[in-house]
Parts: sequence; structure tokens; C-alpha cells
Amino acid sequence: MTLDQSTPSTPRRTGRRRTTSAQLQATGSLSGRLDELERGRVLAAFKAAAPAMGYAPCVVQMLDLLFRYSRNQDWQAGQLRYVWPSNEVLMDSTGLTLSGVRKRLRRLIDLGLIRAHDIGTGRRWGQRDPRTGCILQASGFDLSPVGERMAEFTAAAEALEAHRQEVRMWRRECSAWSRKMLSLADHGIAEKLAHLDWPSLAAEAQRLAAVARAERDPLELAAIKARLRRLYEESAQQLQAVPPAAEAVESAPQDALRGTPITPTDQLLIAEAIAAASGDLAPGGGRSRVAGQIAVQEPSGSCGGLLKGFPMSPALLLHLVPAYREWVGSAAPGWSEIQRACDVVRGHLGIPSQVYGQARAMFGTDGAAVVIGTIAVKHAMQRVGNPAGYLQRMVERHRSGELNLDRTLHGLAAAARSRQRSVGSLGQSRG
Repeated sequence: MTLDQSTPSTPRRTGRRRTTSAQLQATGSLSGRLDELERGRVLAAFKAAAPAMGYAPCVVQMLDLLFRYSRNQDWQAGQLRYVWPSNEVLMDSTGLTLSGVRKRLRRLIDLGLIRAHDIGTGRRWGQRDPRTGCILQASGFDLSPVGERMAEFTAAAEALEAHRQEVRMWRRECSAWSRKMLSLADHGIAEKLAHLDWPSLAAEAQRLAAVARAERDPLELAAIKARLRRLYEESAQQLQAVPPAAEAVESAPQDALRGTPITPTDQLLIAEAIAAASGDLAPGGGRSRVAGQIAVQEPSGSCGGLLKGFPMSPALLLHLVPAYREWVGSAAPGWSEIQRACDVVRGHLGIPSQVYGQARAMFGTDGAAVVIGTIAVKHAMQRVGNPAGYLQRMVERHRSGELNLDRTLHGLAAAARSRQRSVGSLGQSRG
């Protein structure tokens, strides 16, 4: 009687776990040396490197679970690093079925993170020295491969962190150029400069910034940054080519307060208007004691004829600029108090320190406080949408000799006088 050789024979069950080619490839470079390591650092290095090495979260969770059954003394030099939790314990801890637990363990073995160490019975067990707690013998899973690969994990984690830092750096660059472009577009829209399509430019800057926030490739982010920079530089170049007449900053008598009649006024009439206005409530809540006694003087610093003869003093400026009153505690302040209030107000207006420094260099410290005060009034009236860009235009016009700040101050003085009359009339009608 002859046997049919074509009939496949069923592999005989031996009780031993089969060694796969994937396992051999993953652990082929390991030497098996059991150097002294720190259990917590080994696990932390593996978790930090897992995203860079493409390990799924289920792999990280299963290895973390096995590490719970390991002790610190197991990671001393020359000690066994075995764990032997039963399948039932792993099923209860993970909520998986028996098949699911076995698949996870096989995955760890194929990735070269653990080794199976058994004696063919299928049971996991271990024995420790009652005095030292070190493992004497065991049948289960060997964690030493993940410890031996700690240097590999550390290098992968460092490379991942370097990549993340590069991505963050490029994203900051994209965000900075996007803000510069949006600031330029705000100025163009506020000044109604129609030679460029400012809304479309702003929309393009916002779109590129949104793409940069989601992008993870440094090369793509570098390209986005270059596009934003080119968009800004081309727009700024065209804006600089606009004739000065198109940039109407402090050029008309009515520029400060719409509907306020401005007539030639000498210093005495100005002082009278401000003296009357100084009867308003002082910052502390009472009436000002300096009514009719405000000393007028040109602010100190290199103003270069900024006010063109308009009388000025800290108390006078305080009455013209309501925004300063909230930050000055005296009805008769000095220039130092005005400057501190100016620094707070310019921060609220979104004027950067660099732009503020340029204004101080051009107008002087006190003169810059006067200029920013007029911008604060216009911003409150919704006449200025981009205070930083508006201040830059004022610096440019003052440099070319075309700034007429005194006209705006005349308007503020007349408005103060008008408000005082309205308050007086209201008080008389109530009386």
C-alpha cells in the first residue's frame, strides 16, 4: 500500500513558539548584553520615539502594560528582565479577547521589542529571590531587547524633536510675514488707497497663514514663507511709489474732527478754550484746580517745529486726549506722567515699540506723546483703523515738512470748548 504524497501533512504541535523572519530581522543586531539601565528612562525613551518610528498606539499601550510587571532591580547589570502576566490578566487589563491579546504580543515580538521565553508548557511563571527580589528563573516575555535599543530610541526622539522645532520656527516666520502683510493691508484700506486690491491681498495672506498652521513639511513651510514675504515686499514697494498727495495725513484742517469749524485763532483764544475745558472733571473725580492757569509751552525734545506755535503743556494735553486721563492720577501732571500714560495707550493701540521708537527719534519724547494722543482721539472716533501705519505716515510727512499737526490741535481745542458749553447749558437747564 502506497501513501498519497500529494496530501499535505498537518504541522505537528510542539508547544513551542515559532521564530519568524520578522523577529530575526528586528533582533539580529542585538548582542544580548544586560547593562545596567533605569526602567523608567527605558520606557520614556521608547514612548518618545514611538511616533517617529511609526509604532501604533496599541503597541505602546501593550509594552507599557508589560513594563508594569517589571521591577527596578530587574534592570541592574546581568539580571533577568522577564515578566509573566497570564493571558487572563492581560485580557482584563486591555479589554481584548484572547485572540486580540495574542496578536498584540506577536506584534511586539515581530517588532523586536520583546522576546518570548518559554519551556514548551504554554504556562507563564517566575520565581524571585526572597531576599533581593531578583528573578531566579521564569517563563514569559523578555524585555531586554527594548532596553538594548534605548540608544536607537533616543536618537529617533531627538530627530523628531528637531523636526518639530524646525516646523515651529518656519510657522513663526510665516505668521510674522502674514501679520506684516495684514497690517499693510489695514493701512491701505483705512487710507482708501485704491491702487491695490487690499482686501484680496489680506485674504491671500490669511489663506497662506492657515495653510502654514496645518503644514508639517519644513520645505513646504519655507516656500509659504517666501510667498508671504514676496507678497509683502511687492505691496510695500508699490505703496512707497504712491505720490505723497495720495497719503492724506494731517493735511486738512478738518482732519481731526469732522464738522468742527476751524478759524485762525491766536494763542490767547486757544488758552481760553482750554482753560474753560479744564473745568471738566479731573482724573480723581473732583474738579481741576488749574482752570484758567494752564502754563503753555513747547514740549521738550527735538520736535523740529512740530506744533508750529501751538501752545502746549501736560495739563493742556491731558484735557485734549481723554485716553490719557485714565492713566494719569493728577490734574496737573508733568511730562513724565504723560509719557507713562502714552506708553500704555500706544500699547492698547497696537503700536509696536520699534515704530514708537522711530516717532520719539523724529518728534522727541514729549512730541511723540502729543502725536500719539491725537491718533488715540481719531481711533476712538473710528477715523483711524491702523494706528501703527498711521503713525509711520505722520513720521514720513513730518520728515518732508508736510505735517500740519497744529491744525488738528486747533480742532481738538475748539471741540473742548464746545463740549464745555454743552455741559454748561445742560447744567443751567437742570438748575
